[in-house]
Amino acid sequence: MSQKKLSNSLKNQMLRITLIPLAIMTTIIVSFSVSGLYTITADKAEEELIRDADLAMYVFDTVYVGEYWAEDANGDGVLEMYKGEQPINGETTLLDELGKKLEIDITIFYNDVRLLTTLKDAEGNRAIGTNASVIVKNDVLEAGQSKFYENVLIYDVKSCAFYRPIKDDKGQISGMVGVSRSKESVKREMFIYTGPVFIVCIVSALFIGFIMAYFHKKLAERISKMNKYIDSLANGEFDVAMPRELTQEDDEIKVLANDGKRMARAIQTLVNYDALTELYNRRYADKKLEEIRVDALERGTKYCVCISDIDFFKKVNDTFNHEMGDYVLKRVADKLKAGMVAKGFAARWGGEEFLLIFENFELEIARRDLEIIMSEVRTIWIPNSNQQITMSFGLTALIPGENIDEFLKRADANLYEAKANGRNQIICK
Repeated sequence: MSQKKLSNSLKNQMLRITLIPLAIMTTIIVSFSVSGLYTITADKAEEELIRDADLAMYVFDTVYVGEYWAEDANGDGVLEMYKGEQPINGETTLLDELGKKLEIDITIFYNDVRLLTTLKDAEGNRAIGTNASVIVKNDVLEAGQSKFYENVLIYDVKSCAFYRPIKDDKGQISGMVGVSRSKESVKREMFIYTGPVFIVCIVSALFIGFIMAYFHKKLAERISKMNKYIDSLANGEFDVAMPRELTQEDDEIKVLANDGKRMARAIQTLVNYDALTELYNRRYADKKLEEIRVDALERGTKYCVCISDIDFFKKVNDTFNHEMGDYVLKRVADKLKAGMVAKGFAARWGGEEFLLIFENFELEIARRDLEIIMSEVRTIWIPNSNQQITMSFGLTALIPGENIDEFLKRADANLYEAKANGRNQIICK
């Protein structure tokens, strides 16, 4: 939340209406609140960590399709972790963003080994390859139970942690997800909570209820609208309008509403965009394909669809390593994105495949523009080598009334023909 000084903060509002009763009740509140505050804080930390673990698993299940699995592909004793067909070793951007936004550390284990984590030591080295404690292994992996630990040592830091087992479709446990917060941060939060103020307000209401009634009603209405608004964002309704009442007062509710909107946009970006290439991902592309099918049928809008593939991309990875492969994917994505400006959009279809959609284009005109894009791709060379990057394209026009599978199959067949005929070309029909 922003640290901007609020001209009419909730703290000031409550202070005005509770100053005298608060002074009378302070002694009583302090004697009862200190003993219960730590328990409340620990319970809240547990609830938040459980929620954060569920959110992390939901985001990963949304972005990456399939089950978690790992193998020693190179025979060097180092496991590479996958989710479905997508390798996720080293894919820390999504994990880091989630950890940063939720202010926690997140780890994905294969069995009891950390293969994806935000945990770092003092030198910034990630805790990849380290093992969970024996207690956690016994409680979570062997007993198959989710477990919260109020005081556990994680990477030499006393922490609160929650672990949930990861199960495949057959119910077998293949690993676990762990989320943690340092004990120090929980203690700091304990001294920030304003629980005693809430108790004072309830007791004081017996004496000054008629004074607080108007303010409570007004505040309750805004909190209710805030709850409905945040609930809409949580359900993926990112375009929902913010209720005007939430911004009438310059207070914490206004800030929370704005922060909720910003966080929804951030999550929408994580869900709809490919982290590496910054193009739309397949999930978003599938949604858009259905939209253009309906648009072509109802309005007669002309669309051309192209499935493209980087030629000999596996050879790039095998010869120059996967970092160079990522470099090539980013450069190609930049060319495709630039080439599709004001024409439609580009998406990463999977691996080295990309989907291009031309809106309001005849097939022959789309082909001419695609030739320009293909020429731009040919300007990409692998650094310090004579290896040029080329692509093959399968282009087709959407026929109103046909389903998505039909025209995608036709575009894919055109791509296959382009690759079979020597690659580095466009097949259009």
